[in-house]
Amino acid sequence: MSLAHLQSVMAYRRSGLGADVWILILLAIGAIALFGWYFGAAQRLKRQLRAAKPWSLNELPEDTHGRVIGQARALGEQLVGPLTGRPCVYYIAMVEEQRSTGRSSYWRTVASETRGVPFMLEDGTGRAIIDPNGAQVALDFDGNSKSGTFNNADPVQEAFLARHGQNSEGWVFNKTLRYREAMIEIGETISVLGSGTREPDPNAAPEAAYRGSPPTRLRLTSSPRFPLIISDDPATTRTT
Repeated sequence: MSLAHLQSVMAYRRSGLGADVWILILLAIGAIALFGWYFGAAQRLKRQLRAAKPWSLNELPEDTHGRVIGQARALGEQLVGPLTGRPCVYYIAMVEEQRSTGRSSYWRTVASETRGVPFMLEDGTGRAIIDPNGAQVALDFDGNSKSGTFNNADPVQEAFLARHGQNSEGWVFNKTLRYREAMIEIGETISVLGSGTREPDPNAAPEAAYRGSPPTRLRLTSSPRFPLIISDDPATTRTT
């Protein structure tokens, strides 16, 4: 084998080895991302919900840990999503800025806000008051928008940033920002895992009082041992 031929073979092997290494690196990154997603807080909560036995609101006994599914209704105070203006009873709003380090980039949260109020849950068999204070919540971020160099932030986005001591302008160009909002909308179907107590239902239909026992409703609240788990993921709102 000539020296030139040997050098060409070695160069080919080096280039092949480099490609193999890059493939392994990409596979490792993908595996790490998948591992982080699967064992992340949101997916863990959703698995807990899917694994729990579903109950109707009319049948779930007091002090029994179970999953109930129904439509969210306003109970007194109603909220509005600060980024999209949608009516809701619970929201998570955040703004992330794209940052760069060498050849890679990442998103860093620069402003976030979470707020919820007690609301009613209905499923056709009964009703429950849900107090989201202290709950563990896994919601879909379905309100998404961006602003950047050639796309100025709108007044609503700028007001949200200002409320958190931020703005959309950089030294020369606008910052690259993305705005994300998740919420429990009025009328949205959600799943709740928890336990609670029963109380008289002052708003039950009049005819319900003549069917036997006085009508009751559940009141589900979080406790240090059993915090409520709430999600709007369709996979958690199935009963089979």
